[in-house]
Amino acid sequence: MQLADSDPAMNSEFAALAARAPTATICLNSGLSYWDLSDEIPARIHLAVRRGAHWPRIDTPATRLHRFPAETFDLERLQRETDAGEPFWMYSAERCTVDAMRLQRVAGRDIALSALRRYMRQDGAEPLRLMALARELGGLRRMSEALELILA
Repeated sequence: MQLADSDPAMNSEFAALAARAPTATICLNSGLSYWDLSDEIPARIHLAVRRGAHWPRIDTPATRLHRFPAETFDLERLQRETDAGEPFWMYSAERCTVDAMRLQRVAGRDIALSALRRYMRQDGAEPLRLMALARELGGLRRMSEALELILA
């Protein structure tokens, strides 16, 4: 999957976070926005931290921290770069979509369903990959039901 156009300012904030929390990963609504699966510009950057790892204190930029299980933390974790070559970690579009569906109380139900619809309209959409990820991460039933409705 290719990223259409990412916001350089947002990517710089991601890199600034990566410098302060190098093992953390951009996730959920921030990831959906990055992959152009949502029109929402989150008020806070969603950042996943491995359960059991150091919980970083971050005041700026505004950040919402989430603890993700250690055994699935690295699943679909990708290293990305800003235009200036500054690195940061981001979950794949598929992982962000599955996480939004399984964590609707955090991401928002409307945002999660909209992201899934957008993902499925893209060239190269892989519903079987989404199902496999949902099986591994949890939320398989919710993903199955949503895909069934969208693909009907």
